[in-house]
Amino acid sequence: MEKKLAAKQRAFLTVTFGGPNNYTEEEMRKGHTRLVEKGLDDTCFDAVVENLTNTLAEPGVSDDLVAKATAMRETMWNSVLGR
Repeated sequence: MEKKLAAKQRAFLTVTFGGPNNYTEEEMRKGHTRLVEKGLDDTCFDAVVENLTNTLAEPGVSDDLVAKATAMRETMWNSVLGR
C-alpha cells in the first residue's frame, strides 16, 4: 500500500510543479469515493496539508514551492470529496 500511495503522491507533485496532469476531476472523485464513504473530510484534508507542508519543508524546499503545492491540493479538494 505504501508504494501505491507514494506513486500517487509523486504524480500529484509532478502536476503541482508543472508536469503532465493525467487526472480528470471525475477520476479524482471516483478514486476517492470509498474513502469519503469511510469518513474522508475536511479534517483529513487539513492533516494532509500539514503533513505535505512539513515533508516538503524538512529537506529545505522553498516556501513558495510549498505554498504552490498546498494551493494545488486545495484546488483538488472539492473533487476529492465529490462536491
